[in-house]
Amino acid sequence: MSMFHYTDQVSFDAIRSQVVWYFEASQPPANHPFGAYFTTLGRETKNLAQRLRIPKSKIQYFFEFDDIGDLKALPGGRGQYIFYSPTDYEVEKSRQIDHGET
Repeated sequence: MSMFHYTDQVSFDAIRSQVVWYFEASQPPANHPFGAYFTTLGRETKNLAQRLRIPKSKIQYFFEFDDIGDLKALPGGRGQYIFYSPTDYEVEKSRQIDHGET
């Protein structure tokens, strides 16, 4: 299964500049766990920003990679499609599928 990370141009440029993609964990707004966040919702998902509850500016670019089952589901109903790593998360080249502008 594919996992996606959506971001803005500044973060996109920083992540794609590395051979191994490095997603930095941080504290999101509201009462969510500290971590690096990912989703199974693809680029074609209708109302993607709204479903992920992030600004549209944060879905300008994407990274897609193979899931290996090591991410935690977000507590609650959105845990069906939102996952996170409580620490910085690296994706080696062999798991990278695609990246670019959404």
